[in-house]
Order: sequence, then C-alpha cells, then structure tokens
Amino acid sequence: MALAAPSTELDPQGQRWHIDDAVVRLRLWGTEYAHRFPERRGPLKLGSADTCDVQLHDKARQVSREHAVLTPEPRGWEICDMASTNGLWVEGVRATKSTLQAGLKIELGGLILVAESLKFIGLRSLVCRLVGWGTARQADIDEALQNLRDCAMQRTPLILIGDDDLAPVAARLHRMTLGPDAPFLSYDGGDVRAAIQAAMQGTLCVPIRRRATASAIADAVHALEFAGRPRLVLCARNAGDAAAVSTTSGRRAVISMPPLSARTGEISRLVHEAAHDIVGEMDLTSTGFTMHDLERLQAMKFSGMADLEVALRRVIAMRTWGVTAGAKKLGLKHSSLSQWARNKNRRLST
Repeated sequence: MALAAPSTELDPQGQRWHIDDAVVRLRLWGTEYAHRFPERRGPLKLGSADTCDVQLHDKARQVSREHAVLTPEPRGWEICDMASTNGLWVEGVRATKSTLQAGLKIELGGLILVAESLKFIGLRSLVCRLVGWGTARQADIDEALQNLRDCAMQRTPLILIGDDDLAPVAARLHRMTLGPDAPFLSYDGGDVRAAIQAAMQGTLCVPIRRRATASAIADAVHALEFAGRPRLVLCARNAGDAAAVSTTSGRRAVISMPPLSARTGEISRLVHEAAHDIVGEMDLTSTGFTMHDLERLQAMKFSGMADLEVALRRVIAMRTWGVTAGAKKLGLKHSSLSQWARNKNRRLST
C-alpha cells in the first residue's frame, strides 16, 4: 500500500483529548506501514488505481479504484467518500465525509487506517514500550491506542493490567492524553468523594486492592455529570482482578502489559527509551551513563516499569550531580542512595 489526523479540542460535553496537533500521515492498522502527507496542500485521491495519490492494496478487493479523497481545510484534512462501492467508515459508522483527527480509525473497503499526528506517534511509541515492539503485538498496540482515546473522551473507563505499581504508568499516559494541566490523583484510601472531587476533569487512578471498593468508586464516578467527572483508570495485577470489578458503565477498555521477565530481548531498548524520557523530564542533556552502568542496568531484574524508572532516575541523578547532591535532588538520604547502588544485585559505582 502506498499510503496517510487534527486539531482536537476540549468538547463542551467533557471529551478531552490532548493530542491536538495536525495530522501528518495515515498508517495501516496493526503495522508500521504508513504514508506521510506531502508538503503540497492539494487534494489527495485514495484508491486501488495506480493513478491515485495514495494507492491502497486490498487483498479482499473491496477498495474502489477511486475510493475517497483527502482535502486540506482550515480545520485540517477532510476525507470524503467518492461514491465508492463499500463506502467510508469512521469510528465504525458509515459517513460521507469527516475531518481527520489524531487517532481516528478510518475504514476503506477491507483496510483500516489510523490518522496520526506527531503527538499521536509519540503516544504510540510509549504504548509500544509498555506492550512490546514485536510484530505480533502491533494489533494490540492499536487496540490500546483506541482504548486510551475512548477513555480520554469519556466513552469508557480504562483498566491497566500489569506487575508492580501502575500509578506512574497511568500518570504518564494521563499527561500525554489529557495534558499536564489536568489533575491526576492516585487513590490510596480515605474519603472517596474528596478523591473524586480532586480529580474532576482529570484522571482518578484506582489500584484494585479490594474489588468491592473499586467497583463502588467506578459506579460513583459513572453517576456524575458527564462533562465534569474524572476519567477512571483501574489498575489490576491480573485479568481475574480486572474482570471481578463490576461497573455500570458498560464496555471497559483494557491494556495488558506483559511482565518484563517475558521481554528479556527488549530490556536494552526499554532502558534507552525510558531513560531518554526521564532526561527530558529532568531538563538534562544526557543520562551520563557509563558503559558499566548500561551493562548493569540491562542485567538487573525489575518488578515492572515503575521499578525500572526508579532505577534509571537514581542512576541519572548520581551521574549528573554525584551521590550526595543527587540524593538530595531525589529526596533521599546520601546513605540510602549509596547503599542502593552498591547492593549486590546492582553493583553500581558511586
């Protein structure tokens, strides 16, 4: 397939999706294969004919020779059906035209395309890190991205399944999908109403420790007025805990993260990508890692993403400011950071 979503806004009904930059390409669902839009701003025809600007190869032969056209408009690219046999489908609904938005799922014949902006591509990179980069995981990644968009737009609560503390993962996804200014609260007990109020128009992250409590919180959130209520993210260690939480909200979106012990071949890439993000968050120019640091980090056993990021943050702080000043930056005692680094399972130089 020689192949290609917009500005997204705060919906008056409470649909907030922070991925609001211009669409730059369409990507074939479940693959890395994408067609980037050209610099020129003229109409682009999509279809099976070799005369189309974006030629689509559909094994099911359901794409018309000239199936749809993309036209640049003031609000972004607009896709219009060209009286095709099988029509244009947007988010599962047949349409004659639609303005492309980042994350929008477009169906043409037997093909599914995803509209992507630079911010959305960045979000996909993060989801790949959480779920895996293998070819077999590509469809799971696209499902996860749709689930994140549905949660951000108040269509469904989100359930994260994985080892370790998932609140940092939920917080990172929150910042990318709702924006850094929206409130984020991780519920750790106490007054449920106060927690919900503090997270209004943001995200309420609830670890599933007691299933009945998690179900009650989910129902309390769902009962609130749509426009103001927080997005709900439930964190479970396994599918059984997730399935046992009942809600009145209907469909639930699930993102399941495989344990790091099953991703040994990806640890090096995980270390590099997570460290790159942490360097950006700490406003630094580099990790300062030595070759020994990288060797040790790639050999360590981590309980999950949160554990991995704690280790990376500590090593970066030590290499940037030294043990004493680095510990202070992290809110730790000098002795605690030093002992952590010298532990027999780490053997990092200080």
